[in-house]
Amino acid sequence: MSQLNTGTATCPPGTFITGGGLVTPLGGNNLTIQQYASFPSAANTWTVSFVNPVSTTGSYSVYAICLPAT
Repeated sequence: MSQLNTGTATCPPGTFITGGGLVTPLGGNNLTIQQYASFPSAANTWTVSFVNPVSTTGSYSVYAICLPAT
């Protein structure tokens, strides 16, 4: 049975978030996803939510794009 998965990425202190997303590695990864949300959930955090509808296995990484605060 598929379920909702959520992951976050956080920018380090002294930076702010400008974007982000989700990546799955190529080769040897059978993960199949349907992404539902990808958004800044705080000033320094990016959140992604997705469902793995066919219950395949694999890995994923949520990333944030951070810039120095000026």
